[in-house]
Amino acid sequence: MISIVIPSYNAEETIGPCLDALAAQRAGTDREIIVVDSSRDRTPEIVSDRHPGVRLVRRDRRTDAGAARTIGTTEAAGDTVAFIDADCIAEPGWLSSIDAARRGGHQAVGGAIICANPLNEPAAWAGYLAEFREFIPERPRGLVDHLPTANIAYHRSLLERFGPFPGEFYPQEDLVFNRRLRDGGQRILFDPAMRVRHRHRPAIGDFLRHQRRIGRATAAVLQRFGGPGAAIARRPFLALLAAPLLPPLKFARTAAVFIRYRRGRALRPVLAWPLLALGLGWWYRGFFEGSNEPHRRGEY
Repeated sequence: MISIVIPSYNAEETIGPCLDALAAQRAGTDREIIVVDSSRDRTPEIVSDRHPGVRLVRRDRRTDAGAARTIGTTEAAGDTVAFIDADCIAEPGWLSSIDAARRGGHQAVGGAIICANPLNEPAAWAGYLAEFREFIPERPRGLVDHLPTANIAYHRSLLERFGPFPGEFYPQEDLVFNRRLRDGGQRILFDPAMRVRHRHRPAIGDFLRHQRRIGRATAAVLQRFGGPGAAIARRPFLALLAAPLLPPLKFARTAAVFIRYRRGRALRPVLAWPLLALGLGWWYRGFFEGSNEPHRRGEY
Protein backbone atom coordinates (compact mmCIF):
# COMPACT_ATOMS: atom_id res chain seq x y z
CA MET A 1 0.00 0.00 0.00
CA ILE A 2 1.07 3.59 -0.66
CA SER A 3 0.05 6.11 1.98
CA ILE A 4 -0.21 9.71 0.76
CA VAL A 5 0.31 12.34 3.47
CA ILE A 6 -0.68 15.98 2.97
CA PRO A 7 0.12 18.67 5.57
CA SER A 8 -2.32 21.56 5.37
CA TYR A 9 -2.90 24.92 6.97
CA ASN A 10 -5.59 27.33 5.70
CA ALA A 11 -5.66 25.53 2.36
CA GLU A 12 -9.33 26.01 1.46
CA GLU A 13 -8.45 27.41 -1.98
CA THR A 14 -6.17 24.53 -2.98
CA ILE A 15 -7.00 21.37 -1.02
CA GLY A 16 -9.99 20.47 -3.23
CA PRO A 17 -8.05 20.34 -6.54
CA CYS A 18 -5.20 18.55 -4.76
CA LEU A 19 -7.48 15.76 -3.54
CA ASP A 20 -9.40 15.62 -6.84
CA ALA A 21 -6.15 14.93 -8.69
CA LEU A 22 -5.15 12.22 -6.24
CA ALA A 23 -8.57 10.55 -6.49
CA ALA A 24 -8.17 10.44 -10.28
CA GLN A 25 -4.83 8.61 -10.14
CA ARG A 26 -4.82 5.20 -11.76
CA ALA A 27 -2.34 2.63 -10.46
CA GLY A 28 -2.41 -1.07 -9.75
CA THR A 29 -1.85 -0.61 -6.05
CA ASP A 30 -3.83 0.19 -2.93
CA ARG A 31 -3.56 3.69 -1.57
CA GLU A 32 -4.80 5.79 1.33
CA ILE A 33 -4.83 9.56 1.72
CA ILE A 34 -4.17 11.28 5.04
CA VAL A 35 -4.58 15.03 5.52
CA VAL A 36 -2.96 16.43 8.67
CA ASP A 37 -4.71 19.75 9.12
CA SER A 38 -4.47 22.63 11.59
CA SER A 39 -6.45 25.17 9.57
CA ARG A 40 -8.64 27.99 10.81
CA ASP A 41 -10.56 28.21 7.53
CA ARG A 42 -12.91 25.75 5.75
CA THR A 43 -10.24 23.22 4.82
CA PRO A 44 -11.51 20.42 7.10
CA GLU A 45 -15.11 20.86 5.90
CA ILE A 46 -13.98 20.70 2.26
CA VAL A 47 -12.04 17.51 2.92
CA SER A 48 -14.90 15.85 4.78
CA ASP A 49 -17.64 16.91 2.35
CA ARG A 50 -15.90 16.30 -0.97
CA HIS A 51 -13.66 13.36 -0.06
CA PRO A 52 -15.19 11.37 2.80
CA GLY A 53 -12.77 8.51 2.17
CA VAL A 54 -9.80 10.68 3.09
CA ARG A 55 -8.56 10.30 6.65
CA LEU A 56 -8.55 13.74 8.28
CA VAL A 57 -6.23 14.20 11.25
CA ARG A 58 -7.10 17.46 13.01
CA ARG A 59 -4.69 19.46 15.17
CA ASP A 60 -5.98 22.19 17.48
CA ARG A 61 -2.84 24.31 17.18
CA ARG A 62 -1.03 25.37 14.04
CA THR A 63 1.34 22.56 13.11
CA ASP A 64 4.42 23.10 10.97
CA ALA A 65 4.70 21.05 7.79
CA GLY A 66 7.51 18.83 9.08
CA ALA A 67 5.63 17.89 12.25
CA ALA A 68 2.48 17.27 10.18
CA ARG A 69 4.36 14.87 7.92
CA THR A 70 5.71 13.02 10.93
CA ILE A 71 2.21 12.76 12.41
CA GLY A 72 0.87 11.51 9.10
CA THR A 73 3.59 8.89 8.91
CA THR A 74 2.62 7.49 12.31
CA GLU A 75 -0.98 7.23 11.07
CA ALA A 76 -0.02 5.60 7.76
CA ALA A 77 -0.56 1.92 7.03
CA GLY A 78 1.47 1.68 3.82
CA ASP A 79 5.00 0.38 3.39
CA THR A 80 5.63 3.45 1.21
CA VAL A 81 4.71 6.97 2.34
CA ALA A 82 4.32 9.67 -0.32
CA PHE A 83 4.24 13.38 0.46
CA ILE A 84 2.59 16.15 -1.52
CA ASP A 85 1.66 19.66 -0.43
CA ALA A 86 -1.88 21.00 -0.22
CA ASP A 87 -1.10 23.60 -2.89
CA CYS A 88 0.09 20.99 -5.39
CA ILE A 89 -1.77 19.01 -8.05
CA ALA A 90 -0.40 15.60 -8.99
CA GLU A 91 -0.31 15.03 -12.75
CA PRO A 92 -1.69 11.79 -14.23
CA GLY A 93 0.76 8.94 -13.70
CA TRP A 94 2.11 10.35 -10.43
CA LEU A 95 1.08 7.37 -8.34
CA SER A 96 2.13 4.93 -11.07
CA SER A 97 5.62 6.45 -11.08
CA ILE A 98 5.92 5.94 -7.32
CA ASP A 99 4.72 2.36 -7.65
CA ALA A 100 7.14 1.62 -10.50
CA ALA A 101 10.08 3.02 -8.53
CA ARG A 102 9.35 0.97 -5.44
CA ARG A 103 8.89 -2.18 -7.51
CA GLY A 104 12.25 -1.38 -9.07
CA GLY A 105 13.90 -1.43 -5.67
CA HIS A 106 14.20 2.32 -5.04
CA GLN A 107 13.48 3.24 -1.43
CA ALA A 108 13.16 6.97 -2.13
CA VAL A 109 11.81 8.60 -5.28
CA GLY A 110 10.78 12.13 -6.09
CA GLY A 111 9.87 14.09 -9.15
CA ALA A 112 9.58 17.35 -10.98
CA ILE A 113 7.88 20.56 -9.86
CA ILE A 114 5.95 22.64 -12.41
CA CYS A 115 4.73 26.18 -11.74
CA ALA A 116 0.92 26.16 -11.78
CA ASN A 117 0.53 29.94 -11.79
CA PRO A 118 -0.34 31.86 -14.96
CA LEU A 119 2.36 33.92 -16.66
CA ASN A 120 0.71 37.16 -15.52
CA GLU A 121 1.75 36.42 -11.91
CA PRO A 122 5.50 37.16 -12.12
CA ALA A 123 6.08 37.09 -8.35
CA ALA A 124 4.84 33.50 -8.28
CA TRP A 125 7.18 32.61 -11.11
CA ALA A 126 10.05 34.34 -9.31
CA GLY A 127 9.35 32.08 -6.35
CA TYR A 128 9.43 29.07 -8.66
CA LEU A 129 12.76 30.17 -10.17
CA ALA A 130 14.25 30.76 -6.71
CA GLU A 131 13.20 27.48 -5.11
CA PHE A 132 12.85 24.80 -7.76
CA ARG A 133 15.54 25.24 -10.39
CA GLU A 134 16.98 21.82 -9.55
CA PHE A 135 13.64 20.06 -9.95
CA ILE A 136 12.33 21.18 -13.34
CA PRO A 137 10.89 18.43 -15.57
CA GLU A 138 13.54 18.93 -18.27
CA ARG A 139 16.31 17.62 -16.03
CA PRO A 140 17.33 14.01 -16.68
CA ARG A 141 16.37 11.02 -14.57
CA GLY A 142 19.00 9.97 -12.05
CA LEU A 143 20.11 9.68 -8.44
CA VAL A 144 20.25 12.86 -6.36
CA ASP A 145 20.84 13.86 -2.75
CA HIS A 146 17.80 16.06 -2.25
CA LEU A 147 14.26 16.56 -3.51
CA PRO A 148 11.53 18.63 -1.80
CA THR A 149 8.73 17.02 0.18
CA ALA A 150 6.18 18.63 -2.13
CA ASN A 151 6.74 15.62 -4.40
CA ILE A 152 8.54 12.65 -2.87
CA ALA A 153 7.96 9.15 -1.50
CA TYR A 154 9.99 7.09 0.97
CA HIS A 155 9.91 3.51 2.12
CA ARG A 156 8.60 3.52 5.66
CA SER A 157 11.85 2.06 7.00
CA LEU A 158 13.72 5.21 5.94
CA LEU A 159 11.26 7.46 7.75
CA GLU A 160 11.55 5.36 10.88
CA ARG A 161 15.34 5.26 10.70
CA PHE A 162 16.09 8.88 9.79
CA GLY A 163 13.04 10.78 11.03
CA PRO A 164 11.43 12.86 12.26
CA PHE A 165 11.40 15.98 10.09
CA PRO A 166 12.97 18.74 12.25
CA GLY A 167 10.32 21.44 12.22
CA GLU A 168 12.62 24.04 13.81
CA PHE A 169 14.35 24.39 10.45
CA TYR A 170 11.21 25.16 8.43
CA PRO A 171 11.12 25.59 5.46
CA GLN A 172 14.36 23.60 5.11
CA GLU A 173 13.36 20.63 7.26
CA ASP A 174 13.25 18.34 4.22
CA LEU A 175 16.82 19.34 3.36
CA VAL A 176 17.98 18.26 6.83
CA PHE A 177 16.09 14.96 6.58
CA ASN A 178 17.56 14.19 3.16
CA ARG A 179 21.05 14.96 4.43
CA ARG A 180 20.49 12.28 7.04
CA LEU A 181 19.61 9.89 4.24
CA ARG A 182 22.69 10.84 2.25
CA ASP A 183 24.99 10.47 5.24
CA GLY A 184 23.38 7.09 5.89
CA GLY A 185 24.31 5.88 2.41
CA GLN A 186 20.91 6.44 0.77
CA ARG A 187 20.18 8.37 -2.42
CA ILE A 188 16.93 9.50 -4.02
CA LEU A 189 15.78 8.69 -7.54
CA PHE A 190 14.71 11.76 -9.48
CA ASP A 191 12.03 10.73 -11.98
CA PRO A 192 10.91 13.67 -14.16
CA ALA A 193 7.77 11.74 -15.14
CA MET A 194 6.57 12.01 -11.53
CA ARG A 195 5.21 15.56 -11.73
CA VAL A 196 3.21 17.92 -9.59
CA ARG A 197 1.97 21.43 -10.35
CA HIS A 198 2.77 23.77 -7.48
CA ARG A 199 0.86 27.00 -6.86
CA HIS A 200 3.19 29.75 -5.62
CA ARG A 201 2.56 32.96 -3.70
CA PRO A 202 1.36 35.55 -6.26
CA ALA A 203 1.84 38.63 -4.05
CA ILE A 204 5.25 40.30 -4.12
CA GLY A 205 5.25 40.89 -0.37
CA ASP A 206 4.51 37.24 0.38
CA PHE A 207 7.25 36.16 -2.02
CA LEU A 208 9.84 38.44 -0.40
CA ARG A 209 8.93 37.38 3.13
CA HIS A 210 9.20 33.72 2.18
CA GLN A 211 12.62 34.26 0.60
CA ARG A 212 13.80 35.96 3.79
CA ARG A 213 12.47 33.00 5.79
CA ILE A 214 14.33 30.55 3.55
CA GLY A 215 17.55 32.56 3.95
CA ARG A 216 17.33 32.43 7.75
CA ALA A 217 16.63 28.70 7.69
CA THR A 218 19.52 28.09 5.29
CA ALA A 219 21.94 29.85 7.64
CA ALA A 220 20.59 27.83 10.58
CA VAL A 221 21.05 24.53 8.74
CA LEU A 222 24.60 25.40 7.68
CA GLN A 223 25.54 26.56 11.17
CA ARG A 224 24.22 23.41 12.77
CA PHE A 225 25.23 20.75 10.28
CA GLY A 226 27.93 22.22 8.04
CA GLY A 227 28.28 21.99 4.28
CA PRO A 228 29.23 24.44 1.50
CA GLY A 229 28.82 27.95 2.87
CA ALA A 230 28.97 26.93 6.53
CA ALA A 231 32.03 29.09 7.20
CA ILE A 232 30.09 32.15 6.01
CA ALA A 233 26.95 31.25 7.98
CA ARG A 234 28.98 30.78 11.17
CA ARG A 235 30.85 34.10 10.90
CA PRO A 236 28.66 37.21 10.59
CA PHE A 237 31.56 39.36 9.36
CA LEU A 238 32.11 36.92 6.46
CA ALA A 239 28.38 36.98 5.75
CA LEU A 240 28.55 40.77 5.54
CA LEU A 241 31.55 40.64 3.18
CA ALA A 242 29.81 38.05 0.98
CA ALA A 243 26.67 40.17 0.54
CA PRO A 244 27.68 41.55 -2.88
CA LEU A 245 28.62 38.09 -4.15
CA LEU A 246 26.15 35.40 -3.12
CA PRO A 247 22.86 36.81 -4.52
CA PRO A 248 24.41 37.40 -8.00
CA LEU A 249 25.97 33.93 -7.87
CA LYS A 250 22.62 32.31 -7.07
CA PHE A 251 20.98 34.36 -9.83
CA ALA A 252 23.61 33.26 -12.36
CA ARG A 253 23.27 29.60 -11.42
CA THR A 254 19.49 29.78 -11.72
CA ALA A 255 19.69 31.48 -15.11
CA ALA A 256 22.21 28.90 -16.33
CA VAL A 257 19.88 26.00 -15.47
CA PHE A 258 16.87 27.49 -17.25
CA ILE A 259 18.88 28.57 -20.29
CA ARG A 260 20.42 25.11 -20.57
CA TYR A 261 17.21 23.14 -20.28
CA ARG A 262 14.53 25.53 -21.55
CA ARG A 263 16.43 27.50 -24.17
CA GLY A 264 13.94 29.77 -25.95
CA ARG A 265 11.44 29.54 -23.09
CA ALA A 266 13.97 30.37 -20.38
CA LEU A 267 13.04 34.05 -19.97
CA ARG A 268 9.28 33.59 -19.69
CA PRO A 269 7.79 35.41 -17.94
CA VAL A 270 10.24 38.28 -18.40
CA LEU A 271 9.16 40.20 -15.29
CA ALA A 272 9.94 37.21 -13.06
CA TRP A 273 13.68 37.67 -13.49
CA PRO A 274 14.04 41.17 -11.98
CA LEU A 275 11.74 40.04 -9.18
CA LEU A 276 14.00 37.02 -8.67
CA ALA A 277 16.97 39.38 -8.27
CA LEU A 278 14.98 41.36 -5.68
CA GLY A 279 13.94 38.17 -3.91
CA LEU A 280 17.53 36.94 -3.68
CA GLY A 281 18.38 40.19 -1.94
CA TRP A 282 15.72 39.39 0.64
CA TRP A 283 17.00 35.80 0.83
CA TYR A 284 20.41 37.16 1.70
CA ARG A 285 18.92 39.53 4.25
CA GLY A 286 17.47 36.49 6.00
CA PHE A 287 20.76 34.60 5.62
CA PHE A 288 22.66 37.44 7.28
CA GLU A 289 20.11 37.61 10.09
CA GLY A 290 20.45 33.88 10.58
CA SER A 291 24.23 34.14 10.70
CA ASN A 292 23.81 36.40 13.73
CA GLU A 293 21.65 33.82 15.53
CA PRO A 294 24.03 30.93 16.20
CA HIS A 295 22.61 27.41 16.36
CA ARG A 296 24.49 24.89 18.45
CA ARG A 297 26.45 22.48 16.33
CA GLY A 298 25.65 18.85 16.92
CA GLU A 299 24.28 15.61 15.65
CA TYR A 300 21.16 15.46 13.55
